Amino acid sequence: MTQSSAFPARSSGAATANSRPSALLRSGLARLAPWSDWIVLIITAAALYPMFGRSSDMAPFYGTAARCILRGEALLNCLPPYPYQPALAIFFIPIAFLPAVLQRLIWYVIFVGCLVVAVRLTEAIAERLYPGSTRGQNLFWLRTIMLITCGKHFLDVVTYASHDPLSLALIMFATWALFDGREAVGGLWLAVAAAIRASPLIYLPYLVLKRRLLACVVFIVAFLAVSLIPDVIGALRGGHTGYFTDWLRQVVGPAIVPGTSSNLVFWDIWNGANLYNQSLRGLINRFATGPVFGLTPTTILIVVDGIFAAIVGVLLLKSPRRREYVGIDTAVLLIAMLALSPMTSRYHYIFVLPAVILATAATIADPRMRTLGIFVLAASFLLREGTSNDLVGGRITDFAYAYGFMPLGAIALYIIFGAILWAWHPPGLSAVDDKAETATTRTPSDKWVHAPAERA
Repeated sequence: MTQSSAFPARSSGAATANSRPSALLRSGLARLAPWSDWIVLIITAAALYPMFGRSSDMAPFYGTAARCILRGEALLNCLPPYPYQPALAIFFIPIAFLPAVLQRLIWYVIFVGCLVVAVRLTEAIAERLYPGSTRGQNLFWLRTIMLITCGKHFLDVVTYASHDPLSLALIMFATWALFDGREAVGGLWLAVAAAIRASPLIYLPYLVLKRRLLACVVFIVAFLAVSLIPDVIGALRGGHTGYFTDWLRQVVGPAIVPGTSSNLVFWDIWNGANLYNQSLRGLINRFATGPVFGLTPTTILIVVDGIFAAIVGVLLLKSPRRREYVGIDTAVLLIAMLALSPMTSRYHYIFVLPAVILATAATIADPRMRTLGIFVLAASFLLREGTSNDLVGGRITDFAYAYGFMPLGAIALYIIFGAILWAWHPPGLSAVDDKAETATTRTPSDKWVHAPAERA
């Protein structure tokens, strides 16, 4: 009896001992679950670094430009292939004198972080416009569709390690500030973005159009202040002081006027019949090498850009002057930056990311947008990525690049934003209006008190 009664006791003790590690494991997994996205991101970024980040020379390239400015040398003499604004090099002064391997690693962490910031800010805006689009299962589908339809853009920008993610993050900081009603902060972030990459200057006429005068003033003052920092450094060190004017004269001037030429080493790549220039200008350069129906290539480019600019203008005019629409306006403007730029490479298409996220959120959360959104997102994906990758082969890829499928795929997203602006307004705006109406209450003295949100 004694032996038989002891056996169940040992069995129960073993079961308890075995269940303890299982309980600890389940508890640990439960604690890690809220951080699962970050864990996957860090592991993925670390896995990609040996393939992409470690082999990139862009961080040392930017660092060399920073050292040129610190030595007081003219950029295009010190570093002839440098086509960017001088202010960009200022951001790399803190790492300019580190070993190249550390420059690559630090810059890799920074621009991956900038991509994360851009995605999260866009998702926050999408949640305000389309409540529920970034929660639960919807978040899974939103990010899955984003990764599938923009995966090639992520790989392109990681491969090249350009400063586009930094510029995109600054633009999204500005968009979030304007979305939140902080015009001065929004204008400041946009100015910094424009000081390191010229195409965000498109936001200045937009701010004028929307009568955001405070943001306009801050934008102009901050843009000039940041752009002139290299000249100030040159003056303090007794060196070159014409960095900003050099850039305007040698890079901007020839790039604005179609049909001009320059002895800059990157000029033929920018403005020749370059297969990888995926802007409207690149498309015209490839096919209008001479007069077409009596029209010069310059005239054709002006007409094409003019028609596209008119479409953008109509969308922005139709967009209400409410701060909640800033996210939609930013998606429209980022695509316009890609189409109207003199040179748009494949890795620049990371700027289409906010447009894809917002269009996907609308498709997921708004049943009215479902059918149209699915077809447009599918068509945009096929044009931007599906017809230009290793899977379809070099011949189809070259055909897609030659005929400008990438800009057409980005512009196709305007169909969704046109539907949002004309017919199916974001449901989140109704919630904002309801809150504003609720905030309009009677005081004990029977006077109406109007909430600021109602006047936004």
